Amino acid sequence: MKRACHILLLCALASAAGLLSGTTDAAPDGYVTRTFSVYGFTIHYPVRLEAMAEKVENILAASVPDVAGDIGLETIQPIDVYLAPDEGAFRKLHRGIVPEWGSAYSVPAARKMVIDAAAVLRAPRPLEVVIRHELSHLLLEQRVGGVRCPTWFVEGLAMVQSHEWTFTDQWNLVTSVANGRVPMLEDLEEPFPLSAEKASLAYRVSFIAVEELLRERPGELITFTSFIRELGSFDDAFRMTFGHPPEDFSERLHAVIIKRYRTAGRLIHSAPYWLPIGLLFILAYVLKRIRNRRTLKRWELEGPAP
Repeated sequence: MKRACHILLLCALASAAGLLSGTTDAAPDGYVTRTFSVYGFTIHYPVRLEAMAEKVENILAASVPDVAGDIGLETIQPIDVYLAPDEGAFRKLHRGIVPEWGSAYSVPAARKMVIDAAAVLRAPRPLEVVIRHELSHLLLEQRVGGVRCPTWFVEGLAMVQSHEWTFTDQWNLVTSVANGRVPMLEDLEEPFPLSAEKASLAYRVSFIAVEELLRERPGELITFTSFIRELGSFDDAFRMTFGHPPEDFSERLHAVIIKRYRTAGRLIHSAPYWLPIGLLFILAYVLKRIRNRRTLKRWELEGPAP
């Protein structure tokens, strides 16, 4: 049971942090490219993933207006998207800067997104969620002009914009509260831990943080990102937009999380609740793996368009 939950945890974290430094290598030999004129984005991929590249293009075309519009970005600079067919090709592109559990990442300063196609299809999150998450990192960087933002805000915003909060995330946050393991936002300002378990909790708290922040002032995200760019400081922009420093928000958020999930946390220690829910998680995971393997095989068999 513990091993099954650990596997689910790893799969829930398919995207590495978008604040990684460094650059990717040029696409390996045998890759082809396709560029769509709407935004000038270029997709690099092996020929056998032609069908997937087309799907990625469609997702990007549909997602850019939403993601950019949320933060007030009007002029969008071109982005390069790399589709690595397997773990080996993905590792050659990231050269060790992504944790073993990561299957997608972005380098905002270089305007690059890299996706491990096989790993994404093994994970529970749909391809659209993965792309929107990394797209959020890339477009936020363009919006704030490279001003550094804390990781909790960058990752929490990406989760909100990609609509990736699931019952699994809810469940694992409940267990974290029950076990007294909820970090403060001050602990989540730097790149997240390499440990899958600790990173998982960091992502979930970050999501709740941004969701709560925008719930207070739903129309202020554009104003906030504008202030970040103009003032050159996340903290100053936070005070200007929300009327109090991030430290005050952190303390209040911690209290909100504890209050919201404490009661549910007590229930999970009861065996009658734990066993059936755990079995449902395992079943959902197995079904997802089977469906994604079939999808990847179909994309490879379809190959390039005639």
